[in-house]
Amino acid sequence: MAISKEERSQLKLLPIRGYCDWKGIPYTTDTPTELRMVDHDSLVVRTKLNRFVWNSTGVKGDLVDFIHYYELGKSDGDSKGAAIKNQLAYARFVKGENIDVSKLYEDSTPRYKFDYDKVFKTQETNVAKDYLVNQRKLNPQFVDNLLKSGAVVQGSRYREGDKLHQNPVIFPWKDVNGKIVGADRQGTEQDFEHYKKRGTSKKIFAGSGTSTGYNLSFGSGDKTLILFESPIDLLSYAQQNHQDMVKSNATLLSVSGTDAKRGLQYLNDAVAAKRAKFNKIIVAFDNDVAGFKAADYFDRFSFKNPITGEAIEAGRHIPLQGKDWNEQLKAGVTGRRVMSMTDNANRLDALEKLAVQETQTGKPDYVDVKMSTIQPVKPAVDEKTPKKSKERRSKADRRKENALKNKQIIQEAMGKVAKYQQDPAELKKLLDFTATGLNYSARNSMLIQLQNPKATLLKGYKQWSADGIQVNKGEKGIKIFGAPTNLKTIIAENGEKIRWSDATPEQKQLANNKQLEVRSVKHYPVETVFDVRQTNATAAQLPSMLPNRPIDLATDKSPKHLDAAYKTLLKFADKLKVPVIDQGVDEQIAKRPMTWQGQAKGAFVQSKTNKDEKYILLRSDLTPTDKIHTLAYEIAHAQLHSLQSQNNWPTAIKETQAELSSYVITKNLGIEPGEKSVDYIAGWSKNLKALEGQNTGKIISQALKASTDVTQYLSDNLSNGEVRQPKTTKLLKPDKLAVVEQNYQAINQTSTRHM
Repeated sequence: MAISKEERSQLKLLPIRGYCDWKGIPYTTDTPTELRMVDHDSLVVRTKLNRFVWNSTGVKGDLVDFIHYYELGKSDGDSKGAAIKNQLAYARFVKGENIDVSKLYEDSTPRYKFDYDKVFKTQETNVAKDYLVNQRKLNPQFVDNLLKSGAVVQGSRYREGDKLHQNPVIFPWKDVNGKIVGADRQGTEQDFEHYKKRGTSKKIFAGSGTSTGYNLSFGSGDKTLILFESPIDLLSYAQQNHQDMVKSNATLLSVSGTDAKRGLQYLNDAVAAKRAKFNKIIVAFDNDVAGFKAADYFDRFSFKNPITGEAIEAGRHIPLQGKDWNEQLKAGVTGRRVMSMTDNANRLDALEKLAVQETQTGKPDYVDVKMSTIQPVKPAVDEKTPKKSKERRSKADRRKENALKNKQIIQEAMGKVAKYQQDPAELKKLLDFTATGLNYSARNSMLIQLQNPKATLLKGYKQWSADGIQVNKGEKGIKIFGAPTNLKTIIAENGEKIRWSDATPEQKQLANNKQLEVRSVKHYPVETVFDVRQTNATAAQLPSMLPNRPIDLATDKSPKHLDAAYKTLLKFADKLKVPVIDQGVDEQIAKRPMTWQGQAKGAFVQSKTNKDEKYILLRSDLTPTDKIHTLAYEIAHAQLHSLQSQNNWPTAIKETQAELSSYVITKNLGIEPGEKSVDYIAGWSKNLKALEGQNTGKIISQALKASTDVTQYLSDNLSNGEVRQPKTTKLLKPDKLAVVEQNYQAINQTSTRHM
């Protein structure tokens, strides 16, 4: 029977996620708007668009394509008739249940917080033990110990799709402090109709923590971290290598997939919470392309343990037989193949080349070795006919090409820095943007404003997607520098720096033999961000995305809030080891020369004989707002212009840097600089213009760096106007200053605050 136009439009609305739930296809929710298949983690479903993309194969499409390629495993030439039949079956189910498809997954953002007490468990263990011992071939005594300790639990029977399933095995996840924050659920019955290749159900409980996974520790568990794709593989490996695990004080961690970065998150948490002394990380993922590719993450970077300062060695273990550790266990084979990360990279390269060859030529069902010496006849090539296919470039070549493009964009942007000298309004935009508290570095703040002066709120493509917001098609991103990373780098004989991942096998071999130098080089990756105006974000979504001011003196100038802001600035000065004196120093300040703004309100002074003795002086008659202004200004001088500073700028420039910095700090607190601020900024631009030909970018960058250090500190120590974890900050007594007055000098005659 033909499908009507209305029915066809209804079929398009059927959600891929709903189909997965109906058929019991296991997936994880990486972000509020993305699903990832458990057995093929490169297949991602974007729920907002109701489309999927299978990154490892290049296949993408709608629900019919999903059924066709993923569930049924059809190739391009096969008919989609069976897939459409499955889609229609799901449509009949939805219609029979009176489900409103348009509202089926409305507001599906996972806000659920995992609660282990709400996971249905039983006191019985017979089904779990039977599965682990008889199907997975784990040692009965080992399984008994796991069940008794609660490291493995039998779950209650559960319904999935239209079928009631027998008791599963629950693998609880513990964080580094021992708290259960998530769990895997492993089905115990084979059902190839629903679960195809795997044959059993597999699921991660909603709300499970993203920086841990199922883990077991041996010995102290704080020296070696070993990563696995699943709890079953972890237990299979542990049974075969138990004694070695105790000797190496190992923690075994399942990341439930191939997200190698999760291992690093766990390691960082362990170091921060328990001062763990990890010195080795081993990737024991499957013996396949996905496993080698995921392990390659640790080949690209070099890591150090911040507690010991030692480099963390990375390595690779694969089973001697079979694809994974449980296959090897069931085969009755023990042992492991130990590989270096160089070996891993070489194996990955070989596997990827093989995959390309198979894609181009097709994988033969059978090869007769007796015919392997016969060379195929090469077709004649017409020299006039241009080649249709481009030569396949290496990853290193593509990376270098992108790096060059990004470098040109950034250089072009920084070439426009001079406009801050010429146009006070442009300089004000930069200062106002920096004051918003979005926590960009000074360099990135300038890069953003130079590429898009109207930018306000920026995020990367994936960050916007995680918020359920899409970047508009065709938008040009803004290039900024990401967080620095230490890259393992080979220094060639000619001095060229070569990333380890880009090096040839010969270069890596020379480096391993110490014939070429290897360094850990700090690398600032270039990242792409988009302004909120380049997305489909609505006005209603914006308030929750904007950073909250730690205190907003624009709306509440209560004595309590003014005092909190002032005391937090005092704490920052104390952090700089610069005591503040705000009583009994009026006479000393009055001796400072008058400037175009009048009587000095404060000063930063430093001992001539002992450079470590520095002070900030404030007049006692200042209003609370003036005290904040003046202290922010003098803090900028203390950061930038002490006698230890290498910045030998003219006095007018030092004054300008302090003005720029204090403007950002006070505006971040909610204090508007006032109507005269544009006039002041015009004066600052004039000072900068006088230095034309010098490094204006560096002058501004230093000022913004000083201000963002303070605004970040304010954000960390203030919340809704209240001081977090208040500490007493000592003000130096005036008589202390009198003793050393003769040995002190003002850093600048103009290092004072007038408003």
